[in-house]
Amino acid sequence: MTTTRRQFLRGATGSLGFLAAASSLPRWMGSAHAATLGGYAGSRVAVCVFLLGGNDSNNVLVPRLGNPYQHYRDARNVLRLELDQLLTINPTGLAAGAYGLHPSLTKVRDHFEQGRAAFVCNVGPMVLPLTKADYTASLAVPENLFSHSDQQDAWASALANPTTSTLTSDLKVTGWGGRTADKLHVLNTSTPPDYPEVTSFGGKQRFSVGGTRKPLMVAADGTLAFRTTTTPPSAFDQLQSQALQDVMGIQDGVALEASYAGVFGTAQTFARARAEAREEAWSRIDGVTRGKIETLFETPVGKDRWSLHVQLYQVVRDLVAGAIPAASGGLGLKRQVFSVGFGSFDTHQNQDVDHPELLAQLDYGLDAFQQAMNLLELDPAFGANAPQSTLFTMSDFSRTLLENSEQGTDHAWGGHALVMGNRVAGRKLYGTFPDLDLSGTLDGSTDNKGRWIPTLSVEQYGFTLASWLGLSTVAERDYVFPNLPGYVQDAVTRGFPALAQRYKLAFMLPD
Repeated sequence: MTTTRRQFLRGATGSLGFLAAASSLPRWMGSAHAATLGGYAGSRVAVCVFLLGGNDSNNVLVPRLGNPYQHYRDARNVLRLELDQLLTINPTGLAAGAYGLHPSLTKVRDHFEQGRAAFVCNVGPMVLPLTKADYTASLAVPENLFSHSDQQDAWASALANPTTSTLTSDLKVTGWGGRTADKLHVLNTSTPPDYPEVTSFGGKQRFSVGGTRKPLMVAADGTLAFRTTTTPPSAFDQLQSQALQDVMGIQDGVALEASYAGVFGTAQTFARARAEAREEAWSRIDGVTRGKIETLFETPVGKDRWSLHVQLYQVVRDLVAGAIPAASGGLGLKRQVFSVGFGSFDTHQNQDVDHPELLAQLDYGLDAFQQAMNLLELDPAFGANAPQSTLFTMSDFSRTLLENSEQGTDHAWGGHALVMGNRVAGRKLYGTFPDLDLSGTLDGSTDNKGRWIPTLSVEQYGFTLASWLGLSTVAERDYVFPNLPGYVQDAVTRGFPALAQRYKLAFMLPD
């Protein structure tokens, strides 16, 4: 069977770490915008860790005192954590020992107690603030609530109502990370010009796609090149590369092939620049520091299937390349966004076995990343402008407080997100922790299973992070988070608590 150029191109691009497109032909050039450096002249990086499948945050952050803990115990016969199992934390402004973390999160507990981590409580996709009566009356409830794919998209896009959103159709397939990149592009002067601000190793792809800016889609091990079978490349690999070059040179006035040739050429340019910058920038880091970082990310014995730390190590390599100025062999990027992910956290069964292992992987990866950033802050290669990072979690939804009959939990709604970094105002719980009363005002279940109606929206959570990166105007805010003004105005009009009336939260330190 004869393979057409179009078929060949389609297959070839599948083997390249490629620039994702929200439409058939990406628009490479972004427009100039008014984003600012936010008071910091160095490199700032936001890293999204997507816990795919719906993380049971009810077993991540647990109240230890009074009625809330009793409600927790009553709802969970198999999955509950006893007081002596919980890792006690002491959030600022609350009673000592009021909360505990899952025993798998020993390193996260240490970062929390040292002020480098915080929890954002009961956050989730929202159209408008809701009371239990509003939810029961189906007033402005997010579309396809409790659906994995739809709620992943709601977190990634910051659109809980995509079919009724006022966004244009092309922007409805974008994410808030990508739209933030649309506005931050003006801050980056890089080599080659127009290098993408967003790199996706995993997680939810939509989060990374902007209206004008397209992400680099990279394998979990950092690969952004043709797969080769040997080193140096085999005769077949060389033949494949030459054949692609030949095809790219065939234009014959056919617009589609010509466009793909241009896209492919641009991707190759970025791939070369990325590879060169990664090696050159890494060589400028102190050798002892490099060795310590590489040791941090070594795969633990018996954990060959773990993937999060592999992705986060590649993030470290990429952010170093971005933070080093172009004149010194780096990419000269002031702002970057990364996306990683792992799972599945869809623990309908055997959660008592599977969830601790998932959280142990999370704990290991987050700790390695944070320790690496601590080391880089002291490295002379960056001078006074070492890169700053904030790592944050997202997940489809939390899970029911009430366990099911198969030693698992089912799909729920609002949950607790984790933020970590040296610019986080840590050792705090932000938002309103639910009282865990299955008959209370936050349980949106019709069957009293404990599906918490969020008291903070994804937009408030995301805008706090995007503002730290540099979003600075009302127009930028409303482009990236189009539902946020209506959410806040409704909260004010209907007299919701003060937290619901805020555009952003306080979990990032001011500049």
